[in-house]
Amino acid sequence: MKLFGLLLLIFSLQLSCVSFAGEMDSNTIFVSTAVNNKAVKIKNMLEESLPPQTPVIYTIVPRGLVVSIEESVFFQGNSINIKKSGVPALNAVISVLKTIGNNCTIESHTEGYDSSEGDFHSNWEISMARANSITDYIVYCGKISPDRLFALGFGDMMPFKDNVSAATKGFDKRIDFVIFDYEEKR
Repeated sequence: MKLFGLLLLIFSLQLSCVSFAGEMDSNTIFVSTAVNNKAVKIKNMLEESLPPQTPVIYTIVPRGLVVSIEESVFFQGNSINIKKSGVPALNAVISVLKTIGNNCTIESHTEGYDSSEGDFHSNWEISMARANSITDYIVYCGKISPDRLFALGFGDMMPFKDNVSAATKGFDKRIDFVIFDYEEKR
């Protein structure tokens, strides 16, 4: 019985630590009891820099700020080539990264990839290639040191799913820019 009470207490504390989109502003999820002022400042910079109507969700977590942009902004179908229409959003991220100097992980989340129509065998393979495409653009066109960037592909392994927030619908296919709030060395 004590164990049940302890688990109930832990569960209720976890729920109190999460503020879902709609309680603050429509595209921000806070996953912490403390407000991270540096992450909020970076979020505000991105809101000013990203093109209007960019489908984005900001998640403030203990490691920093996660900027989730729908995959369709950058990629068409099964392609790993960045669309021209996605370049302004990438340039906005680059501008902010240059200003703040923080390290960033580029995480690609892809699902529904049809391996019969492309060069990749799985969601994971195409997501890794897409993360590398974004990272290469940031390094070569944005002139940001590769030592500050990490590319990761998760395929369909880390979906938002609608149980987090209604605002995350459609964001299972996304590119996450995880801007660290601490200095991480390779």
